Amino acid sequence: MPAVGFFRGFLAPFRGAAFISRQRLWRYLVLPIVMNLALGIVLMWAAARYFREELAQMMTGSPVLGGIFLFVATVLGGIVLFIVAQPILNAVFCDRLSEVVEKRVRGSAPTVPFLASTGWAVVHGLLKLVLYGIALVVGLALSITGIGSLVGLGLGALFLAYDGFDYALSRRGTTFGGKWRYLARNPAQTIGYGAGATLLYLIPLAMFVAPAFTAAGATLAFLDAEAKGAQPQAKPEPAPAAASHKRIDISAS
Repeated sequence: MPAVGFFRGFLAPFRGAAFISRQRLWRYLVLPIVMNLALGIVLMWAAARYFREELAQMMTGSPVLGGIFLFVATVLGGIVLFIVAQPILNAVFCDRLSEVVEKRVRGSAPTVPFLASTGWAVVHGLLKLVLYGIALVVGLALSITGIGSLVGLGLGALFLAYDGFDYALSRRGTTFGGKWRYLARNPAQTIGYGAGATLLYLIPLAMFVAPAFTAAGATLAFLDAEAKGAQPQAKPEPAPAAASHKRIDISAS
């Protein structure tokens, strides 16, 4: 049912956080959090420097209003840049965490050689970086129509969904295009996950742990959906008359 898929996807990032806490997997987050903090500080500084120059005239004429605009623009700009850059920085760590989550749930996980896994994680991270950049450009281009923010937010949520399910699918040898087909075959789950992940990123300071939480949550959602899809469906038995007729034909031959 679409509603089940939507809520499974929407709750996935928060389930990921609960699973990490319950299974005491915090050690897999220490280094990524330190790196994310450093990345966030650098990007916030870059955004503040850029918007300070852009809003220099406003800040001179109206310091209070200009300061408010500078603060809001810096925070939003820093978050956008972080979401764009973090897939590459966190790819290897989230891939490892996703594998650990799957092993904790199922007892085993598809294995990929470390170098191959790391290489593909970085390559797909670069491809995701391009997609995030496209979303940002499209959002800015449509800003004059008044719907640019909504389009950019929607595309960002979609790419967050791709980012989350990337790791479990990569372990199964799914191609770049195959991952998009998986999202298209599960639209309710994809939309729900994108909405939940976006909400998580908007929680203050959560963006530093959000990559790990969303990766773990997407793995849990993927395993749930895979388990339900793998359940065999009862096949209707042939009607007695048809079965009798078939036996007659076989014996005649």
